[in-house]
Amino acid sequence: MSIRRFVYLVLEEFAPRRSNYTLRNIDMERFFLPRPSPVPFVASGTDAAEYASLPCPAMTFYPPFSKLPGKQQMEFLLLGGNHNMVVAADQTCRTVLYDPGEHAVRTLPALPYQLELPTASVTVGDDLYILDHVEVGNVPCFHGLIYEDRLNEDWCCRALPPPPPLLSHKSDFQVDSYAVVGDADIWISTHDSGIYCFNTVSHVWSTVATGWTLPFVGLAEYCQEHGLWFGLSHTRDRRSLVLSALDLDSGHLPVLLSLPLEFTPPDALKLVSSYLVNLGSAKFCIARFFQTDEDQRDGEELFAVLTAVEVERCDDDDAGANGGGLRMLKHRSEMYKLTSEMMYWVL
Repeated sequence: MSIRRFVYLVLEEFAPRRSNYTLRNIDMERFFLPRPSPVPFVASGTDAAEYASLPCPAMTFYPPFSKLPGKQQMEFLLLGGNHNMVVAADQTCRTVLYDPGEHAVRTLPALPYQLELPTASVTVGDDLYILDHVEVGNVPCFHGLIYEDRLNEDWCCRALPPPPPLLSHKSDFQVDSYAVVGDADIWISTHDSGIYCFNTVSHVWSTVATGWTLPFVGLAEYCQEHGLWFGLSHTRDRRSLVLSALDLDSGHLPVLLSLPLEFTPPDALKLVSSYLVNLGSAKFCIARFFQTDEDQRDGEELFAVLTAVEVERCDDDDAGANGGGLRMLKHRSEMYKLTSEMMYWVL
């Protein structure tokens, strides 16, 4: 994976006639301070984030106009790997690919259906795989934007085999966690069915494990520096999510290595959602969204907190109770005030 400089924050901007969507580049280089002293980081109630203003939008996306309420919606996905570009899809299923580095846009093939909060999307090589909860014939939709390095050097949209019937025909089908394992396998984990694997070369599904699930929430990403998969997992009281690591190549039931909570919010803020962005070289951005209670003086408010962290190996004696030889070094945190109830994407 190439080292990422920017995290992309997409925000829905409300307008009288129609909403639009703005993309902002959050420069993570300035978040990483000179190397802190090599001691374990332990979060405390005194942890603070600097209040900051969002950078100006680098790009604005406008969905087609519709007189029907709630029909001017867009979805945003990351084409990661060596690309780190943004795929935008509107309610008419048309898609574009935005390259923030070149500030350029190219068209992509239309999807066969409207994306609505995709269950999972992940990059393998140059290809983007999208598993959506929209059901056709009571089966989730699974498609790939597959790169064809031929004369056209373009992506094409291909329908892929849906998850196994035992999994996909469940009325409460939901992917809790997923990861790319090796060069070609996508593992997906559900809360009560186990772990399934889709091979992107053979397009065949197989069972990895039953009675055991990946203990992450959302995407877990491989960190080459440590040979581990990193993701966000629940704390014991399930009140928050912390950065954790797992060895999926161990050949036996892996042990989850949990790291400290990197940001402790004030009591007035309630956690809404959390996201992990892999920046490469064992560096990560943890984005958390908080809201205040409606009975606050200014009404309900929404805040985003972005924190830069890096993970390094250390002696077990210095790693803490759950670190398992890993130490998290916290760098800078910034807090941004957003518009209440707005939609957002962290890519």
